[in-house]
Amino acid sequence: MTPAELKTHREALGLTVGWLAEQARVGERTVRYWESGRNAVPEDVADLIRRIEMKTRAMVTAALDSVGQILAEEGGSPESVDLRRYASDAELWSKHPAFRPLPATWYAVTLARIARELDARGIHSVIEYAN
Repeated sequence: MTPAELKTHREALGLTVGWLAEQARVGERTVRYWESGRNAVPEDVADLIRRIEMKTRAMVTAALDSVGQILAEEGGSPESVDLRRYASDAELWSKHPAFRPLPATWYAVTLARIARELDARGIHSVIEYAN
């Protein structure tokens, strides 16, 4: 993975430099060095980013499949699809422990991807904070 790819994918996944540094057990400066090209991106860090991207794609696909099943069962398009966002990491992890240690910002990015895909299919979605 190139430095530019690391930074692009990290940002696109809603992951901060601090989060990646914590997961890689390095300082934030080290992550910045990887992203600037000063140091090579370690393969385990590249693999982590790839796994998160795959998990994100799988979640988007599963959400779209669920909406598709509802459409098939109900024979029509829903007025809108409600998507729930979590305000904090702790709230996300309390509702979805399997997502730990991924941050709420990653979940928000995933929701945005789902909303874009629904919109491309002519289905309106609304993102609200979970209660």
